[in-house]
Amino acid sequence: MTQKEILTGLVLECLDNRKWRYDIQDQDDQRFTLSFGMNLKSKLSSCRVIVIINQDSIQVLAICPIKATEDVYGPVTEYLTRANFGLIVGKFEFDYRDGEIRYQSVLPCSAGTPQIKDVERVLDVPFLMMQRYGNGLMKNLMGIGYPEEDIREAQNDQ
Repeated sequence: MTQKEILTGLVLECLDNRKWRYDIQDQDDQRFTLSFGMNLKSKLSSCRVIVIINQDSIQVLAICPIKATEDVYGPVTEYLTRANFGLIVGKFEFDYRDGEIRYQSVLPCSAGTPQIKDVERVLDVPFLMMQRYGNGLMKNLMGIGYPEEDIREAQNDQ
Protein backbone atom coordinates (compact mmCIF):
# COMPACT_ATOMS: atom_id res chain seq x y z
CA MET A 1 0.00 0.00 0.00
CA THR A 2 1.38 3.42 -0.94
CA GLN A 3 1.64 6.39 1.43
CA LYS A 4 -1.03 8.17 -0.65
CA GLU A 5 -3.41 5.22 -0.18
CA ILE A 6 -2.76 5.20 3.58
CA LEU A 7 -3.37 8.97 3.83
CA THR A 8 -6.51 8.66 1.70
CA GLY A 9 -7.78 5.92 4.04
CA LEU A 10 -7.20 8.14 7.09
CA VAL A 11 -9.04 11.10 5.53
CA LEU A 12 -11.98 8.95 4.43
CA GLU A 13 -12.12 7.34 7.89
CA CYS A 14 -12.35 10.79 9.53
CA LEU A 15 -15.08 11.94 7.16
CA ASP A 16 -17.04 8.69 7.41
CA ASN A 17 -16.81 8.65 11.23
CA ARG A 18 -18.39 12.10 11.24
CA LYS A 19 -20.98 11.00 8.69
CA TRP A 20 -19.94 13.85 6.38
CA ARG A 21 -20.94 13.55 2.75
CA TYR A 22 -18.25 14.16 0.17
CA ASP A 23 -17.70 13.85 -3.56
CA ILE A 24 -14.60 12.27 -5.05
CA GLN A 25 -13.34 14.75 -7.62
CA ASP A 26 -10.25 13.10 -9.04
CA GLN A 27 -7.89 10.25 -8.38
CA ASP A 28 -4.76 8.97 -10.04
CA ASP A 29 -1.33 7.68 -9.04
CA GLN A 30 -0.20 11.12 -7.87
CA ARG A 31 -3.16 12.49 -5.94
CA PHE A 32 -6.67 11.93 -4.64
CA THR A 33 -9.06 14.90 -4.47
CA LEU A 34 -12.43 15.15 -2.78
CA SER A 35 -14.75 17.98 -1.81
CA PHE A 36 -17.71 18.79 0.39
CA GLY A 37 -19.75 21.75 1.53
CA MET A 38 -19.61 23.04 5.09
CA ASN A 39 -22.22 25.20 6.82
CA LEU A 40 -20.76 28.00 8.92
CA LYS A 41 -22.01 29.94 11.91
CA SER A 42 -21.15 33.29 10.39
CA LYS A 43 -22.47 35.72 7.80
CA LEU A 44 -20.68 33.70 5.11
CA SER A 45 -23.05 30.81 5.95
CA SER A 46 -21.06 28.19 4.02
CA CYS A 47 -17.86 27.34 2.21
CA ARG A 48 -16.58 24.68 -0.15
CA VAL A 49 -13.85 22.41 1.21
CA ILE A 50 -11.40 20.65 -1.11
CA VAL A 51 -9.03 17.97 0.20
CA ILE A 52 -6.00 17.07 -1.90
CA ILE A 53 -4.02 14.01 -0.83
CA ASN A 54 -0.55 13.54 -2.30
CA GLN A 55 2.20 11.02 -1.56
CA ASP A 56 3.64 13.24 1.18
CA SER A 57 0.89 15.61 2.35
CA ILE A 58 -2.76 16.35 2.95
CA GLN A 59 -3.79 19.80 1.75
CA VAL A 60 -7.17 21.27 2.71
CA LEU A 61 -8.72 24.39 1.18
CA ALA A 62 -11.85 26.16 2.43
CA ILE A 63 -13.08 28.41 -0.37
CA CYS A 64 -15.15 31.49 0.37
CA PRO A 65 -18.46 31.44 -1.54
CA ILE A 66 -18.11 35.13 -2.49
CA LYS A 67 -15.32 36.60 -4.59
CA ALA A 68 -14.04 40.08 -3.88
CA THR A 69 -14.67 42.76 -6.47
CA GLU A 70 -11.81 45.06 -7.42
CA ASP A 71 -13.29 48.02 -5.53
CA VAL A 72 -12.79 46.20 -2.19
CA TYR A 73 -9.41 44.56 -2.85
CA GLY A 74 -7.72 47.04 -0.48
CA PRO A 75 -9.81 46.43 2.64
CA VAL A 76 -10.09 42.68 1.97
CA THR A 77 -6.31 42.41 1.57
CA GLU A 78 -5.74 44.33 4.80
CA TYR A 79 -8.30 42.20 6.65
CA LEU A 80 -6.75 38.92 5.48
CA THR A 81 -3.21 40.14 6.18
CA ARG A 82 -4.20 41.08 9.71
CA ALA A 83 -5.94 37.71 10.14
CA ASN A 84 -2.83 35.83 8.95
CA PHE A 85 -0.48 37.46 11.44
CA GLY A 86 0.47 34.90 14.07
CA LEU A 87 -1.48 31.98 12.62
CA ILE A 88 0.18 28.63 13.28
CA VAL A 89 -1.81 26.17 11.19
CA GLY A 90 -2.53 27.49 7.72
CA LYS A 91 -3.15 30.84 6.10
CA PHE A 92 -5.68 32.90 4.21
CA GLU A 93 -4.96 33.36 0.51
CA PHE A 94 -6.31 36.00 -1.84
CA ASP A 95 -6.12 35.71 -5.63
CA TYR A 96 -5.80 39.16 -7.16
CA ARG A 97 -6.61 37.74 -10.62
CA ASP A 98 -10.23 36.88 -9.82
CA GLY A 99 -10.93 37.83 -6.17
CA GLU A 100 -11.04 34.27 -4.82
CA ILE A 101 -10.47 33.94 -1.08
CA ARG A 102 -9.56 30.70 0.61
CA TYR A 103 -7.97 29.28 3.72
CA GLN A 104 -5.32 26.61 3.28
CA SER A 105 -3.81 24.16 5.74
CA VAL A 106 -1.30 21.43 4.97
CA LEU A 107 -0.25 18.37 6.93
CA PRO A 108 3.22 17.26 5.76
CA CYS A 109 3.50 13.48 5.94
CA SER A 110 6.98 12.75 4.58
CA ALA A 111 8.15 11.61 8.04
CA GLY A 112 5.56 8.82 8.16
CA THR A 113 1.91 8.19 8.82
CA PRO A 114 0.22 10.95 10.84
CA GLN A 115 -1.96 10.41 13.88
CA ILE A 116 -5.73 10.51 13.28
CA LYS A 117 -6.02 13.61 15.50
CA ASP A 118 -3.60 15.43 13.19
CA VAL A 119 -5.70 14.49 10.16
CA GLU A 120 -8.84 15.71 11.95
CA ARG A 121 -7.13 19.01 12.76
CA VAL A 122 -5.97 19.66 9.19
CA LEU A 123 -9.52 18.94 7.98
CA ASP A 124 -11.18 21.20 10.58
CA VAL A 125 -8.96 24.27 10.73
CA PRO A 126 -9.79 25.77 7.29
CA PHE A 127 -13.56 25.87 7.65
CA LEU A 128 -13.30 26.88 11.32
CA MET A 129 -11.11 29.83 10.30
CA MET A 130 -13.63 30.80 7.62
CA GLN A 131 -16.28 30.66 10.33
CA ARG A 132 -14.24 32.66 12.85
CA TYR A 133 -13.27 35.41 10.42
CA GLY A 134 -16.41 35.22 8.25
CA ASN A 135 -18.40 38.11 9.73
CA GLY A 136 -15.55 40.60 9.33
CA LEU A 137 -14.67 39.24 5.92
CA MET A 138 -18.26 39.69 4.79
CA LYS A 139 -18.28 43.33 5.96
CA ASN A 140 -15.11 44.02 4.01
CA LEU A 141 -16.41 42.21 0.92
CA MET A 142 -19.48 44.47 1.05
CA GLY A 143 -17.34 47.59 1.40
CA ILE A 144 -18.71 48.49 4.84
CA GLY A 145 -15.93 47.05 6.97
CA TYR A 146 -13.02 48.48 8.91
CA PRO A 147 -10.25 45.83 8.74
CA GLU A 148 -8.46 46.67 11.99
CA GLU A 149 -11.68 46.88 13.99
CA ASP A 150 -13.18 43.79 12.33
CA ILE A 151 -10.09 41.68 13.09
CA ARG A 152 -10.12 42.79 16.71
CA GLU A 153 -13.76 41.70 16.93
CA ALA A 154 -13.06 38.30 15.31
CA GLN A 155 -10.07 37.61 17.55
CA ASN A 156 -11.88 38.65 20.73
CA ASP A 157 -14.63 36.19 19.85
CA GLN A 158 -12.56 33.24 21.06
